[in-house]
Amino acid sequence: PAVIWLSAAVIAIAVLLPVAYLVLRAFGAGGEIWELLFRARTLAILGRTVALVIAVTVASLALALPLAWLTTRTDLPLRRVWSVLTALPLVIPSYVAGLIVVAALGPRGILQQLLAEPLGLERLPEIYGFPGALFAITAISYPYLLLTLQASLRGLDPCMEEASRSLGHGAWTTFRRVTLPQLRPATAAGVLLVSLYTLRDFGAVSLLRYETFTWAIYLQYQTSFDRMAAAALSLVLVALAIVILVIEARTQGRARYHRSAAGVIHPQVYAKLGRWRWPALGFCALVSLVTLVMPMSILT
Repeated sequence: PAVIWLSAAVIAIAVLLPVAYLVLRAFGAGGEIWELLFRARTLAILGRTVALVIAVTVASLALALPLAWLTTRTDLPLRRVWSVLTALPLVIPSYVAGLIVVAALGPRGILQQLLAEPLGLERLPEIYGFPGALFAITAISYPYLLLTLQASLRGLDPCMEEASRSLGHGAWTTFRRVTLPQLRPATAAGVLLVSLYTLRDFGAVSLLRYETFTWAIYLQYQTSFDRMAAAALSLVLVALAIVILVIEARTQGRARYHRSAAGVIHPQVYAKLGRWRWPALGFCALVSLVTLVMPMSILT
């Protein structure tokens, strides 16, 4: 219907307007833009930005995947409580997370003050730069992956896993060969969200003094009379976002999952953790302590 096309056109114009402004502003400088884009400092910022995006994405996946499985498919004690607590760091703004990291783990932060008297520790190692930015952004962005994986795990039919076990496969083989492939769409969607969140973050990287494109763009706008350089750097950021979207689309591919019959909804069977119950409980508690309890305690 025409109303759908009209609405889509209005939305597309609104979304593309900032990009059109950047293109006109950047290419209005002529050949100078290419010299700016390919200078050593710009390439260094590009490398730092890509490194942070990859590191945060990998770290978030390493946290979110086991947490999602523990809180949805196992007999973990209080799993619904942990499901909520581990997702709550999502509400913490990135600049607040950066401020908390500096206040707690800075060279003369709260941790150093607590250790000064018993251990005589006068100064902690520097938290600024890549380590601090990685820690702060991962702590507040991994819930994007966690929520998508939890939703996908809750919607999986356990029949395929039961069939795998009936054919003699163990729990780990079943998870790797049956469950994990079915999580690929949810994983790709969560990775996309985490990557784009990291790419556009400004608060944490600025407080922790790790120069990415967002901080470089801000400095150019604040210190330069001619904003051509900021527009050119912004176009690089847009290009990086497009690359991430293309990679996500290629990762999804044309894979589809089908059933040969309508099937019947089976009740969820929770995996027995056995002796791993307490280490799993400790893992959930540690994640909640570092990403939620510690920030709230410091703010209080």
